[in-house]
Amino acid sequence: MIDWHRLRDTAGVSILLEIGLELGIALDSCLAGTQIVPDELDNPLASISVWQELALIRNIQTYRGSDEQLGLMVSRRCTASAMGMFGQALATSDTLKQAWELMQRYQLLGLAFSRFEFSNHKKQLCLTLNDFDVPADCQRFCEERGLGACQTLFSDLLGRPITATSVTIRLPAPADQAAYHDFFGVEVQFNAAQTEIVFDRAIEDTPLPKANRKLQLASIRYCEEVIESQALPMTFEARVRTILEEQNLSLELESVAKHFGISSRQLRRYLANESTSFRGIQLKLKFDRAQVLLQSGMSVNQVALQLGYTSQASFSRAFKKQTGKSPSLST
Repeated sequence: MIDWHRLRDTAGVSILLEIGLELGIALDSCLAGTQIVPDELDNPLASISVWQELALIRNIQTYRGSDEQLGLMVSRRCTASAMGMFGQALATSDTLKQAWELMQRYQLLGLAFSRFEFSNHKKQLCLTLNDFDVPADCQRFCEERGLGACQTLFSDLLGRPITATSVTIRLPAPADQAAYHDFFGVEVQFNAAQTEIVFDRAIEDTPLPKANRKLQLASIRYCEEVIESQALPMTFEARVRTILEEQNLSLELESVAKHFGISSRQLRRYLANESTSFRGIQLKLKFDRAQVLLQSGMSVNQVALQLGYTSQASFSRAFKKQTGKSPSLST
């Protein structure tokens, strides 16, 4: 599930706004309903919510009368320099593999709304985009931008054009398939099982021309600070509670961290800074729900099974440890 109120870098919005204005759209029309203040976009510490960028995408698509190729137009401008300090962290990596690892680590600072899955298969580097939670009218844009930006960025980092070995997109074929072939350099397969771009793995050990360890460390420190500064005013404890309550009280830490676009280690640290823990939040929610269920007339055994315990005895011990009383006293 995408957190539409999550704060993100303004790089994507800045590129979209440039393109909208070049297409002849008035600034007010571009920004209608977005609550974006254009003068603030040049501030390196500025951020916007995901929903604001989505509103801008919709405004431009409405003007164009099509959802096709806007993502490719944006992709052509997705160079390292356009991505600010995050882009600099990538560009100053020793190799493309190291940059690839940073892309995974700092997905929260990337352009995509949904999470990418990175994988290595024998001689292939695969990047798969999971965009099922993106509204249908913006999925094509997100798929085009996600895959296209990856190819543009890799070419920029290496200092030479590279071509994917294969590109697949879940959505139906567009009216002009040739534009996609021209962009990616390969025939794009539409109506595919997944949205994915694949590269020859031989490129991952290629030294990057702008490698600079000292500059990269400074850029990484900045990225860490930005992630922390872009946390919602809501505490991480409250955000974790919301996810668990809305989805599943038994979700693992790793799944919740992925929802926020951060690592498990980062989530543990953020919660520790708030003097709590993922396990503590989860247990509190479970036994709060247990008391409600018990008071509604459910048997202790039924509640134990619903909360994922294998036996009534283990549930009763855990309940008493957490609440200080036996579950039978809560009925």
